Amino acid sequence: MDITIPSSRPPETFHVVRVWQLDSLDELSILRTSLHQELTGRPLAPDGAMAEVSEKIVLVASELATNALRHGRPPTTVQLLTDGEEYIVDVIDQDTSRAPVVAAPRLPGDGGFGLVLAQRLALDVGWFVAEGKHVWARLGAARDAASPAVPAAAAP
Repeated sequence: MDITIPSSRPPETFHVVRVWQLDSLDELSILRTSLHQELTGRPLAPDGAMAEVSEKIVLVASELATNALRHGRPPTTVQLLTDGEEYIVDVIDQDTSRAPVVAAPRLPGDGGFGLVLAQRLALDVGWFVAEGKHVWARLGAARDAASPAVPAAAAP
């Protein structure tokens, strides 16, 4: 059974660092490379290796953007925000009629793990409607694996 993620807004203390506009799945690699450079000040290594925090942020941004491009309505906008200690990835699409849902457990390779990954890697995940549907995740260097964004009972 699919589970709807809670509707909530992120903290208001964050400010926008960078914005990307995506029109297709083909642009995800550009997003990942550009986001990594924004976070680290360095180009993405040829082997794709990244620091742990930037790796989590890039992965969550890529998964949320993929969901928006596949299931939402264009245009898709990705925003990186910070308060100086933590980051928020905010992905916006124009399909305000459907809430994002965490897919029911399924076999590896069947897809549907984007929000599951976001919930496991982020400090908090939520969504709201305001000039589009915003799905956001808050991440930071002080990530405590013992306190996931989703209670263990709700995770697949």
